[in-house]
Amino acid sequence: MILIGNIPDFLWPDILLVAIYIKNRRPIRALNGMLPYEKLKGKPPLVYYLKALGSTVYSLIAKEDRVKSARFAL
Repeated sequence: MILIGNIPDFLWPDILLVAIYIKNRRPIRALNGMLPYEKLKGKPPLVYYLKALGSTVYSLIAKEDRVKSARFAL
């Protein structure tokens, strides 16, 4: 996975944390198919915001930092 993904070494600690985060939101046999998160919190987790590793992302520029591009009429 490291060689195929061309992922820089400094990102691997964060990737490991994300893998653990996702694993805690999967059903397991010991809880009869219940999620560990659900057992702890009493409600199912929200996972709509999870994206695939390597997907395109965009950075949000704060509204006060945005600059309109000037259009010049000739």
